[in-house]
Order: sequence, then C-alpha cells, then structure tokens
Amino acid sequence: MLFILLANISFSQTDAPAFKFEKKVLKLPKTKAGEVLSISYPFTNEGNVPLIISDIKVACSCTKPSWPAYPILPGKTDTIHVSINTKTLIGWQDRILEIHSNTVNSPDKIRFKLMVDNPKDKKK
Repeated sequence: MLFILLANISFSQTDAPAFKFEKKVLKLPKTKAGEVLSISYPFTNEGNVPLIISDIKVACSCTKPSWPAYPILPGKTDTIHVSINTKTLIGWQDRILEIHSNTVNSPDKIRFKLMVDNPKDKKK
C-alpha cells in the first residue's frame, strides 16, 4: 500500500506543464532613446498538462508584455510578446520578466539586455 501511495505522489509531480524557451535572454542592438521595440519569446509546453500563464511582472512601466490568454496544450508552441518604450531609458538596461503560471518552477524568468543612447543627456 505504501508503494502505491509513493508511486502516486511521484507520478503526480510529473503531471505539470513546463516552459521550454528558444532563448531566455535576448541581447538587443544599441538603440536611440524614443524608439519602441518589439521582441518575442517563443516557447513550447514540454509538460503533459496545459500550461496557463496568469501574469507577467515587470519592474518598469516602459515594458509591456502580452501573452496567450488560453491554455497552451502539451507539445504546443506559442509566444510571449514584449513592447519596450525607450523614451525614458538611458544607458545599459538589463530587465527581467517574471512569468507566473501553473509550472512547478513558477515564476519562470526571461530577460532582455539593451543599450539606450540618449543624446539629450550627453554633455556638449
């Protein structure tokens, strides 16, 4: 009886969705302040139950993520899109996005790195 209970517990832990990103870190080219950039993070649900993203938290209001509002079935691929408004950014940016979902490792993290050139802030 104990064996069956332990086997049940270990199998239930594998019944979870899992992100597999093509790239978790994106390095963007140097950009002039004021540009709006769009980047994408394609991913696959490598788990065996549907993956549900409930929220993506960012530290800066300049970063606007969008994600699928529906469950991603096992083996299926989808994309998280991110819009970055560089109007108020200066210099080196290293931003982390926390993906809150029903994965075992939630929140999962993705990030982008970017150098923003703001000529208004350069001394003449």
